[in-house]
Amino acid sequence: MKIMKARIVWFPEKINVITLDYLADQKKINWEEDHLNQVKKYMKEDGLLFPGVVFDGEIHCGHYRFKIAKELGFDGIEVYTASSFKEANELRQFTELCYKHYREYKELKYL
Repeated sequence: MKIMKARIVWFPEKINVITLDYLADQKKINWEEDHLNQVKKYMKEDGLLFPGVVFDGEIHCGHYRFKIAKELGFDGIEVYTASSFKEANELRQFTELCYKHYREYKELKYL
């Protein structure tokens, strides 16, 4: 089994892996092609930087990363397993902030 591991992990005890087809109902997701292509470019260059976020069997953050990892031939990705909706939301917001800074650093060529 080929799992795409995250390079930046803050809470190792919360790390888990999703390998099931969490995106089985992909037709219901309105994929933004520009964002999808940007995330794909970054993942090809730097791998999976941040784990996704899962709570109660649902991806709360990481749909694009999971989809792209599957396209790149991985069976799954690492995710944080939240113990509450509040925690899932906080981890999602934190991950989005980190991604924003990552993009800014990429544009400034600091990375």
